[in-house]
Amino acid sequence: MKKAWIVAVGVVALVGFIMLSHDSAAWFGEVASQQEKIELEFRDVFVMLVYILLYGTYAGIKVGVGLLSLFDNLQALVLLNPPLDYLMIQGIIKYSIIVLEPLYVTAVMVTAGYLIFFSSSPETRNKAKNLLLKLLASIVAVSLSVQILQLLFSISYNLSTGIIGLSKITMQTIFVDTINDLVRVFSVSAITTFDGGYMFLLLIFFLIMSVFLMLALRYVILLFFVLLFPIGIFLYTFSQTRSVGRTIIEQTMLWTLMQVAITLVIVTANVGISVFGVFGDLKTIMGITAFIAVVAMPAILVAMIRRFLP
Repeated sequence: MKKAWIVAVGVVALVGFIMLSHDSAAWFGEVASQQEKIELEFRDVFVMLVYILLYGTYAGIKVGVGLLSLFDNLQALVLLNPPLDYLMIQGIIKYSIIVLEPLYVTAVMVTAGYLIFFSSSPETRNKAKNLLLKLLASIVAVSLSVQILQLLFSISYNLSTGIIGLSKITMQTIFVDTINDLVRVFSVSAITTFDGGYMFLLLIFFLIMSVFLMLALRYVILLFFVLLFPIGIFLYTFSQTRSVGRTIIEQTMLWTLMQVAITLVIVTANVGISVFGVFGDLKTIMGITAFIAVVAMPAILVAMIRRFLP
């Protein structure tokens, strides 16, 4: 009798365990399904927000201006130089000239007095005469600082616009096409896995922001050396301070003509893709390379071109 009860209880327990396991599996399966559904919906929202941020629109509905609209002004930003006719810039340069004038007068008087009243070896007198001529030439150059800078800017601007005109291309084409390709890859990756989506999203924003940050950095650095340009000419006159003056003048010229180098890289990349008919992944890779080349151009030029003035 006891054995029969034990068997009956065991059977009931086994049946109950099987039913409980089945219900638990069904519950866990339903929870997993709901979680997957929520995750997919969140991924859709995530992709939509990225499209709005980049394009300012989603599903044909205009919601604002996206980051890609920055490339509409790419050519203007590449060709942008500090406005020398701006009152504050002119004021700082003129103030530097006013401060340098008494220093020039003192240097000229001391050098001329040395030649007139002190006797010395012919070699020393020749050095003094050369210094006097350098001082007179330097005075003229400092007085014409704004005009020299305007000439330098004009040469750089005309060379850049000439390159663009000869190529007959739109500068932003390669960048916009590359970002569009990466956005498509991002969309697929984000729906499949967040890790892949994040990787391509970071790459997209890095490429976009790096180009415009580099152009802004060039503008700020060039403005800095433009304001120091008269002082650089003055320091370049004397052998004791020539290295500092040379650096200021060379960097002013280098960061100005960097405009031409950046233009040449962008035009070459656009023309290369157009002429060779590159498409697909290879076109995207070439576009990413163009991004990197433009961003790295200042560092390359600064590292390669040094001490080209005597």
